[in-house]
Amino acid sequence: MTERPDITIVGLGPGDPDRITVGARRALDEADRIFVRKHPELDLSGLLDLDRAIDIAPLRNPDGAPRGPWTAAAHALCDAAADGPIVVAIPGHPRFGEGLTLETVREGRERGLAVTVLDGISAIDLVATALDVDPLLSGVQCFAGRILQRHIPDDPFAGGAFSGTPGKPMLFTHVYDDATMAVIARSLGRIFPADHLVIRVDAAGLPAQAITRHTVGELADVPAGPMIALWVPALPEAEGRRDARAMQQVSARLRRPDGCPWDQVQTHRSLVPSMLDEVYEVVDAIEAGDTINLAEELGDLFLHIVLQAQIAEEAGEFTLEDVYEGVAAKIVRRHPHVFAGEVAETEDDLHRIWHRVKAEEKAAATHPKPEKDVDGSPFSKPALGRAAAVLRDHPLPPADATTPEARADSLMEAIAAIVQAGDDPEVVLRDVLRAHLDHAKSIPGETAG
Repeated sequence: MTERPDITIVGLGPGDPDRITVGARRALDEADRIFVRKHPELDLSGLLDLDRAIDIAPLRNPDGAPRGPWTAAAHALCDAAADGPIVVAIPGHPRFGEGLTLETVREGRERGLAVTVLDGISAIDLVATALDVDPLLSGVQCFAGRILQRHIPDDPFAGGAFSGTPGKPMLFTHVYDDATMAVIARSLGRIFPADHLVIRVDAAGLPAQAITRHTVGELADVPAGPMIALWVPALPEAEGRRDARAMQQVSARLRRPDGCPWDQVQTHRSLVPSMLDEVYEVVDAIEAGDTINLAEELGDLFLHIVLQAQIAEEAGEFTLEDVYEGVAAKIVRRHPHVFAGEVAETEDDLHRIWHRVKAEEKAAATHPKPEKDVDGSPFSKPALGRAAAVLRDHPLPPADATTPEARADSLMEAIAAIVQAGDDPEVVLRDVLRAHLDHAKSIPGETAG
């Protein structure tokens, strides 16, 4: 007879004696002491003597315990195993959404105990059979509802907290209560249309199994419960429009050899004029307080960002994921008072942190940043805006024009003369600004603006 592990964790599946593994059955039959996590909806009496088994539930931590709900139970189980082998019986599969298993394995191994985990039929198995689907071939995304309920806030700062994509089906288990159902409904509502199908499965694989169909928009009012799971079918590729990845797929489709002839011939440089136009349209919407059009204009601008990244990926330069990573890493790095525990109580603290991090970035840089013009602005920034800033610090002698109308006429006449001469007013103004600033800096007592 082989030596038994100190702790054997077995999966009981749905409680049916005909649906338990041979190894789990043997471990239960040979056990001297059995600890069981009972389930209010499962009859486990056909698998073990519940009167002799020790109920684990009273060992659970209070809600909000710092190391999770099952830390105390794991310690108690390991204490018991020090006096001889024990079996821990868990409904379903002990590796599917079971914090007790994780805590017990971790604590046992820290103490040098031998811990073995034996499989059981999981909720995923039962739902797959009930709905006649293949989770692996469909690329299903699995979520434990109670985990989402802990980590996704109900406020305007929840964006990005839910990681699911509508391009693959989703399975939610542990939809125990209405609060959990509400979190799932909010999360799905961000990325699916309100009329999208959601399949509710109650008691999958049991005699009381019931399957009902609902929509994302109805989901918040659908009853939850201890045996509830939700299956959300995927959206077709072109319909998952509320997910950032959809725009990436659309842009790639436009650029493919069988895509749009206009998009296929665009380059980084050719898109610049229309990208600038989109920026100005965003600004117009903001200044008009037009939030409805602001959403549309931000989408147009985002399209340009995605197209630029697609062009770069085709050339082997970078990908959109590089853009995501770069900006996220930079913002986190520049806000240690938000993400790294550093204290910033005053505006001076913020300036100090900002300049320090910028200096650290410059020292660590392996690729030089693009040069800026003499006034510290990007070369492509519109000249009129730059002129206003430069001339505030380095004014020209007063002009003869004394009224706003006369000054406007003078400006229009000057621009008209430049255009009539065949020159670009932007280029001319940039050149004269550069010359003026160089001259101003050469005068003793003058400082750069």
